[in-house]
Amino acid sequence: MRSTSLVRLAAKAQPATPHQRVISPVDDARTAALAVLRMAAALEPDPVEAMVWYRSVPLAVLDGLTAAELVKEGRVHAVLAFLRAAIEIDRSERRTLQ
Repeated sequence: MRSTSLVRLAAKAQPATPHQRVISPVDDARTAALAVLRMAAALEPDPVEAMVWYRSVPLAVLDGLTAAELVKEGRVHAVLAFLRAAIEIDRSERRTLQ
């Protein structure tokens, strides 16, 4: 899983002027949190429960940190990858039950 965006890696590998730099859509913490919560809504449509998950539930496969802690550390892409996998598993299980 990636914890750093390709945009950030590219910016480090080749210095850019502020006019040339590309901004990732999840660069700031607020935008990152919203991206995570938006994706989490596919699994938990209740916004209160989604926020409880975001702030309180440790993710064992991501060092036992919560989504909020991971976002704060700049690991939003890892949380989004985790959620994509969880959504795919949920869809697969739903198809199996039909």
